[in-house]
Amino acid sequence: MIHYASDVTIARPPHAVYEALLDPDLYPRWTDMVDVSFDGAGAPRVGTKGRFRMAKGPIKGMLEMELTELDPDKRVVFRVTHPTLDWEAVSTLEPAGNGTKLTYAGDLQLRGWRRLLEPIMAREVRTGEAAEALRLKAILEAAPDPAAPSA
Repeated sequence: MIHYASDVTIARPPHAVYEALLDPDLYPRWTDMVDVSFDGAGAPRVGTKGRFRMAKGPIKGMLEMELTELDPDKRVVFRVTHPTLDWEAVSTLEPAGNGTKLTYAGDLQLRGWRRLLEPIMAREVRTGEAAEALRLKAILEAAPDPAAPSA
């Protein structure tokens, strides 16, 4: 199993970060996930399922995902499945001054003979996931802060 975890402080309130984590249109801008969609109308909730593809890398085809835990403005947990892997992605949000500390963590386990590749892939997964958190920070901080007082 490959475990990854990184922390980044984003100069936006927890609600803004939480909303970004549930925005399927935003994922291709900060992750390698493309064609991201959730089933059903309205805001995603526990049990909402969806799918996506990886734009690059060895994993081909659609990956299925399900929101398994939501604690508004505090925690988002996805379970991702594919014939080649099982993955749990956990995003935890904590207020940090005028911003939010995002802990971006997860466990990824390859299936079958691919498990032999986990020690080789672990560093790339950890580095890639940490870079995603930094890209999310950059995107959110580059957008106007709706909570900022207007001049």
